Amino acid sequence: MPDLNRCDEKQSDNIHSTELNVYLECGVVALFILLIDLATPLGIANGILYVIVVLISLRSPEKRFTLIIAVICTLLVGIGYLGSPPSEIPLYQVFANRFLALFVIWLTALLALKQRDKTAALHQARLKYLQSVKEIEMREEKLRVLKATMRTVQDITGNFLNNLHFFKLEIEKNNTLTPESAAKLDELIHDTSQRLNKLGDLEEIREKKMAGDMIGIEYEHSLINEATIQRVEPNENITKEE
Repeated sequence: MPDLNRCDEKQSDNIHSTELNVYLECGVVALFILLIDLATPLGIANGILYVIVVLISLRSPEKRFTLIIAVICTLLVGIGYLGSPPSEIPLYQVFANRFLALFVIWLTALLALKQRDKTAALHQARLKYLQSVKEIEMREEKLRVLKATMRTVQDITGNFLNNLHFFKLEIEKNNTLTPESAAKLDELIHDTSQRLNKLGDLEEIREKKMAGDMIGIEYEHSLINEATIQRVEPNENITKEE
């Protein structure tokens, strides 16, 4: 948690620093363009240069900041008209240049904001798509692990049931189990229980190939009881007639 908080604070500081840089750059560039406009006579479309300030403002994450910059640039165009030296150019051309500058400033601001909104929407859609793909991959991985686990459980229980069949044959033949067979049955039950418990207590999933090219789960088990899960040989009492 402390690391996450530090990361959030660092990211917030970076965003704040970026915004301050954008504010400073917009102010410096706007002031420089205003000085140029005030130093040149009327009739020159210096106001179009304020488009640069609008484009710089797009670096700010705040949409309203770009609109505020467009309003400020509009005011600066008016100040430039009032403070620029007079010229011999007809007045209608002077107004046309000023209105052209205002048109370009606002057209740039509105189109740039619209394009940024579309880009943000596409980015969000891409993030949702990647998230959905990741969720699908996670579900497929979980399903694959579940299938491998169930195959392993089926393998353990299947071997256990196959071995029980021979004890059943002995009981049907002799109506009871010999002490040796009873001991083997207890060992078989204990071994099967241990295998299922170890399979359920796994902390790391490792796959292995099983019979029929199927995928199962690798788990550790006692080598001493390795043979108990294999087919139990029928007791001699089954094959001998009393």
